[in-house]
Amino acid sequence: MRMHIKRYPCSFIAVVLVFSIFLLTMMLSGCTLLDFRLRSTVPQSTGVIEVPGIATEAFIRRDALGIPVVHADNMDDLAFASGYAMASDRLAQMVSYSLLGQGRLSEMAGPPVLDIDVYVRIMGLHLAAKNQFDQLPLEYRRMLDRFAEGVNAYIDIHRDRLPLDFRLSGYTPETWQPINSLYIFNVLNLGLSFNLHEEIAFLNVARALGPGKAAWLFPVHPDEPLPFDKAAILEEAWDEAGSEPFLSGLHDDLKAIADAADQIERILMPIGIAASNNWGVSPFKTARGASVIANDTHLPLEHPPIWMLMQLKGPDYHLAGVAMPGIPGIVAGYNGHIAWGMTMVMGDSQDVYIERIKQIDGKDHYLYRGEWHPVTKRTEVFHVKGVDPVERSFSFTRHGALLNSALSSAPVHPLLPPEAKSGFGLAIKTTLHEPDNSLEGMHALNLATDMDAARDAILRIRFMNLNFIYGNADHIAWQVSGRYPVRANGRGHLPSPGWTGDYDWKGYLPVEQHPYVMDPVSGYLYTANHRTVDPVEGPLLGSSWYAPERAERIRQMLAANDSYGYIDAVEMQNDRHDVMVKKMQDLFFDSPVAGEIAEVIDGWGDTRHAAKARLTMDMLGDFDGNMHADSPGAAIYGIFHHLLTRNLFGDELGPDDSMTWRSFRSLNRGIYGPVQDHLFERPESPFWNNIHTPDTVETRAEVIANTLADAAGYAQKHMGRSTDDWQWGKIHTYTWRTPTTKMQNQLPLFQRFGAWMISRYTDRGPYPAGGGFNTINVAGYHRGDGFDVWLIPAMRMVVDFGLDEPLLLVNSGGQSGNPASPHYDDGIPVFLSGKNRQMSYRPENIRNQYESVLTLKASPQ
Repeated sequence: MRMHIKRYPCSFIAVVLVFSIFLLTMMLSGCTLLDFRLRSTVPQSTGVIEVPGIATEAFIRRDALGIPVVHADNMDDLAFASGYAMASDRLAQMVSYSLLGQGRLSEMAGPPVLDIDVYVRIMGLHLAAKNQFDQLPLEYRRMLDRFAEGVNAYIDIHRDRLPLDFRLSGYTPETWQPINSLYIFNVLNLGLSFNLHEEIAFLNVARALGPGKAAWLFPVHPDEPLPFDKAAILEEAWDEAGSEPFLSGLHDDLKAIADAADQIERILMPIGIAASNNWGVSPFKTARGASVIANDTHLPLEHPPIWMLMQLKGPDYHLAGVAMPGIPGIVAGYNGHIAWGMTMVMGDSQDVYIERIKQIDGKDHYLYRGEWHPVTKRTEVFHVKGVDPVERSFSFTRHGALLNSALSSAPVHPLLPPEAKSGFGLAIKTTLHEPDNSLEGMHALNLATDMDAARDAILRIRFMNLNFIYGNADHIAWQVSGRYPVRANGRGHLPSPGWTGDYDWKGYLPVEQHPYVMDPVSGYLYTANHRTVDPVEGPLLGSSWYAPERAERIRQMLAANDSYGYIDAVEMQNDRHDVMVKKMQDLFFDSPVAGEIAEVIDGWGDTRHAAKARLTMDMLGDFDGNMHADSPGAAIYGIFHHLLTRNLFGDELGPDDSMTWRSFRSLNRGIYGPVQDHLFERPESPFWNNIHTPDTVETRAEVIANTLADAAGYAQKHMGRSTDDWQWGKIHTYTWRTPTTKMQNQLPLFQRFGAWMISRYTDRGPYPAGGGFNTINVAGYHRGDGFDVWLIPAMRMVVDFGLDEPLLLVNSGGQSGNPASPHYDDGIPVFLSGKNRQMSYRPENIRNQYESVLTLKASPQ
């Protein structure tokens, strides 16, 4: 996104330079010395602290990895102590997420993140949070009040020794407000929302290729048609408007929106990309005659992780599992009666409308059903660190915010709103501002003691489109939560003309019609972001399913085991078998195209090129499909897909820094996308032909054959001439990076230098990685761009109700967000090992596992 503010005060530059020199000195002295200098920022974990605000006393017990059990004898003190414990582990993350949810992150991080703030405010996350807060019952608001008091107690006690993040930014955390938890809740939902990024990507690709050709790149599922009908409707809109004004006018707008989404990806997560696995196994299929529930949520690889682990223990209330920093309660876990985990439904709760805009009497109007209506306006002020306040004017139609009205405009005086650059705007309609009590529903799920109560709680969670698989010792069930638009026409997969009214929402799918299954005859349930409903008979939930292979592998493993237990669940969560390998082997060796590929290779005059192609074919033919880090077959398989992406689409969609390629890249991050769809389903696609060779028409067999040769050449260049040296983990790696590191290339020079130096202290890796996008143990990378892993199982949970201690749980990193803490990175080796870890729940076992005890005691009056 274009930045319009380039002023950095000399004092700021001097501070950065001085600190950079200081930090470099520390680096030369070793990280141990830096740890020594920052050890005062690591909070006390044993002993007694007198804390103003607590009524009696509370205990924070921690185990060897710093994971806490928070215990109090009343709910007020439990909420207070949980706020204190969360702040001690993740205060900087909590503050950052809260500022992000308010559209105020630039107050902490400065001009480089202003466009993120603009995006968040025009989407109205802060307004949605306020509406949700106002609807909360008094009991839950009381819990948020006490949680906030606990956070503030931690801040007050540690104000002169806060973590490194605050020293670097110079930001002093404000008093934590109860509503901050709602801001964070909305930030989490932003990352789980669909399918804005796809619709924006379509417009970017259509701008370069036209809607008809762009439709080839937007498959829904292998057995469903491509969206040519909707593309034709948009083609008519193109023609009606005049192609050139329409496309050129939207170029800056589309770039601005895509840039904002890219920045949010670096700070939090790619919008609409989070994934996950969950499954449940019925008692009659388990070794101990009791249900098993498993869940691993797939989120970006970063440090600290998005999740933290904890237990909350009070009177008649004991929760254990995964928590979101800044939100009291457990997101996925176990309460002694019920266990639950979730995945994304991939539900489409966002639609982009192309609006026709014109000025009447100096004011913007939009066309709807033959009449021109005035846009509504809202002005927001941004207090950006280091510069003068910035004002932006936002515009809205009946369909929602005009994203381009703010994101592509320079700061303006509110009395002089920006004029539309073209006769068009992009309005986004979402479910964000509907009345909602989802946070209360999550709390009710925490308290549920039977299957009916759990289902009732899940049906109250309308804000997030999730697949809940839950169970107790005797039953398992799947229930879909969320809010799903019912459209007058179409399915919302691609943008729609807003001026006709033909694609408006008519309401939402009744919750009674949300998919639900309990105790299936098969003995198991599972979801993996795949299409879970019949495309003809089932309700329309979305169009952005993940590729089916992960779900196919889960079903394959569950069906084969009639004596299931926690060991099997742990093994499944570590499984790296890609079932698409067999499909590709069938295509290359046992289909009509196999002979065509062989004929192409045999016809080459370049024998070295042909030998490389045959080497790749031989290795793929022998590959067992297990994507282990030390596997040569996995390496050549991954390289082939990487190069096929470039060879097949690079001529029309490149270069790499173009908006078209960036948009295409977003389509290959996990959902069933154009590369897999073309390889198996689209031999007639025009993309097989290289536009740079006008005298010849390339075929699918020719592109595949050349990619086979290129793959061996790539492997030899990057891993050595001998295939014995080829290993998937040499090029496919995990690196734990902080959001600051991820943003470093977008920072000004001095800040970039400082961020680079800081990364030597805060980041971890690289480590060899196995797996891929299609494996249960996911390790997603940007196909066509590189192999660095960005998507991982952010946690792995197993609840085996047949065990004395049912809950096993690991995170993807350390419990603490403070790099000076011993618990900053001690969770990484556990994650890499693939092992799971008991989270003791019984009182006697808690005492043995959680040996460090911090007592929060009321201050003397």
